[in-house]
Amino acid sequence: MTENELWFYGLPFGPAHSGSGNFRVQLWVDGEKIVKARSDPGYLHRGFEKLMEYRMVWQDAVLADRICVLEPLNWNLAFAEAVDELMGWEIPERAKYIRVILSEFTRIQSHLIWFAGASIATGFQTGFMLSIGYRDYILENIFEPVTGARVYPTGYIRPGGVRWDVPKDFREKCEFTLKKVEEGVNDLERLLFSNSVFKRRTQGVGVLSKEDAVRLGATGPIIRASGLETDVRRDDPYEIYDELEFEIPVRDEGDAYSRFWIGKEEIYQSIKIIRQALDRMPEGPHTLRPVAFIKLKKGEAYSRVEAARGEAGIYIVSTGDYKPYRVKIRGPSLLHLIPVLEHLLIGSEVADVPVIYWSLNTCPADMDR
Repeated sequence: MTENELWFYGLPFGPAHSGSGNFRVQLWVDGEKIVKARSDPGYLHRGFEKLMEYRMVWQDAVLADRICVLEPLNWNLAFAEAVDELMGWEIPERAKYIRVILSEFTRIQSHLIWFAGASIATGFQTGFMLSIGYRDYILENIFEPVTGARVYPTGYIRPGGVRWDVPKDFREKCEFTLKKVEEGVNDLERLLFSNSVFKRRTQGVGVLSKEDAVRLGATGPIIRASGLETDVRRDDPYEIYDELEFEIPVRDEGDAYSRFWIGKEEIYQSIKIIRQALDRMPEGPHTLRPVAFIKLKKGEAYSRVEAARGEAGIYIVSTGDYKPYRVKIRGPSLLHLIPVLEHLLIGSEVADVPVIYWSLNTCPADMDR
């Protein structure tokens, strides 16, 4: 029997499974033990890379929101920086600070969604409601007043700066929201991360060694939970990150609990970054002079940022037209979903599949691109 024939005799996990997201993984089992796994993404069918080649950069900035609905402003930033580099633009200092503040708020709310998924995967509904509830403070007090939308920011971070300046009460809203986030993470620290049931479900489960993490191309919180101290914000600084003080959380265990723990510690670091940026943000313009139709310079550019899930990159090739000739998206989730997940599932229990999957914090949206 060929491998293709064996495919039909596997145990399908998803895409209807509530813990699978928009993908399927086919499992071959021996009793409750998984002996082989094969990830099968491709259930969104969106094609952003090709769509971006038929639109001008202002339109593409809005499309960049949709690359990952869980952290749209980080993808806004990656696309904007690629165009800025291609055009040789130096954006205003105030715009850099606004970009960083919103990027870090995006990281926080994305990690809160992550913890909500982790709670559901371990049967802890209270953790889900807490995480989603505290995330709403960011949507209501930061994203909606600043960008005009709660979830998709309509290309707020765009080439040349940001779409418009922040509201006059921006600092007050940020401080209020940060205090609420701290309150929420402290609750999760006590109710989730110190929960003996959650620990038993996640500690020692889905262990990824440092060597395997590097070999399989892991990035972001996943590789930091396996002992490698790496972060694009520190390794290849962009915007104003080289002016800010923050730590890179690292653990050596490489299990599901460590990956969730890294995300929790990153929220504390994001709060620290936001407060520094608020204290130092200068007055001045928020963008370069807007031009309705931008003719791109001939050439190519690649930008990378540290998104919530790891390194996110945008590669643009231009022939000197109004539209990009080629756009390539480098999302962190594809490698986490295929080689990393398949590697971790071998030898695991079927009941641990949702825990391992959610510990990798994938976003299927940034794969179907």
